[in-house]
Amino acid sequence: MPGNQPNFAYFDYLDDNGNHWNVRGASGEAATGVDGHTTDLSSPPFGTQTKRRHVRYAVYTSPNFRTYRAIIYTPTAFAAISPGDTVTVLEQGAATGVTYTLSAKIPERIPVPTAGQHLTDV
Repeated sequence: MPGNQPNFAYFDYLDDNGNHWNVRGASGEAATGVDGHTTDLSSPPFGTQTKRRHVRYAVYTSPNFRTYRAIIYTPTAFAAISPGDTVTVLEQGAATGVTYTLSAKIPERIPVPTAGQHLTDV
């Protein structure tokens, strides 16, 4: 049985500083009801996500210890989710969806630019 393939789109992401970005995320996935996504293509792209610079997301875990990671697009939606929240994820080979429970809330990381050190020439 083929697996469910995610559809991707660009959604408006509001960071903790109040700036808007376009972030590529899964469309119509399990966390659609809680992630706070809206469509607005007028914002600049967020760019490549790394360990040092990434958006906020929630990690959900199944009873079989599989994980599902969902981007949370607004600070309000991030504050609204709490331990014990669940989402239903369709898995390959399962007749019905599997319930995943929130296991971690990962905050965003956006480094703040600072002025470089300027030493006087001697």
